[in-house]
Amino acid sequence: MRIVEVNEENKPFVLDFLRKDVIRHVFAFYDIQYRPEHTTMYVALDNKGSIKAYILTYTALRFPSVILEGTAEAVEKLLGYAPETSMVIHAEPHLLETVKKAFPRAKVYVEKWMLVRKGEAKFFDSPFVRRLKVEDAPKLLQLLLTRADRVPDSEERYAEWIRSMPVYGVFVNDDELVSYAASFLQLPQVWMIGGVYTHPKHRGKGYATYAVSAITKHALSSAESAALFVRSDNYPALRVYEKIGYRNIGEKLWIDVDTGLKP
Repeated sequence: MRIVEVNEENKPFVLDFLRKDVIRHVFAFYDIQYRPEHTTMYVALDNKGSIKAYILTYTALRFPSVILEGTAEAVEKLLGYAPETSMVIHAEPHLLETVKKAFPRAKVYVEKWMLVRKGEAKFFDSPFVRRLKVEDAPKLLQLLLTRADRVPDSEERYAEWIRSMPVYGVFVNDDELVSYAASFLQLPQVWMIGGVYTHPKHRGKGYATYAVSAITKHALSSAESAALFVRSDNYPALRVYEKIGYRNIGEKLWIDVDTGLKP
């Protein structure tokens, strides 16, 4: 088995492989094309030159995000190319033993991978929902300051989010932002939905349904499908997504290597 770094010369070959199942390989397919300055990728090739596995490291986040795909034998070799730092690894369940062998202290969470296709969604409209504007960045910061499991970013960072990707929010009580959802990756085949969060004091009122519905409607006006990941024991979120039409298409592992982050 041979390990090769993906570069401009061999990128078309790798993209042809990823294109066979864009939804499964959505992060790799997107990152090596549109975020190459933050992306490093290695592939494992068999003796016929076929791709058996890959490791992709994305470094634009607070901690590196590592994607693992492929056979356990090949991934075991590729783990030598993982960052020598704290990171979050995203992998298929069959790779758990291989990853835990390399990182025995890692904490593991199961995520459901959910998808809705054009024509399958049920939308829930509300006059309280609108797309965020740059001047809403302070309100997004105030909302995310209530999130106990994440260190908030800067107002400037949230302004850049709003400029660079679709973000929808629910505004109540004299324009207070209480819930939001966004799409951080857009392809013709699929938009990835994420960042879904509701203020703890405003939960159970249907606000997350409105926010997710709005971003899903936008996604399906432009792409064939919308997809997201949700922790498997987050039952309120699962009910929201299922109500809109998302269906489980598989599972992924969120493997925390010394970051303290949970999905």
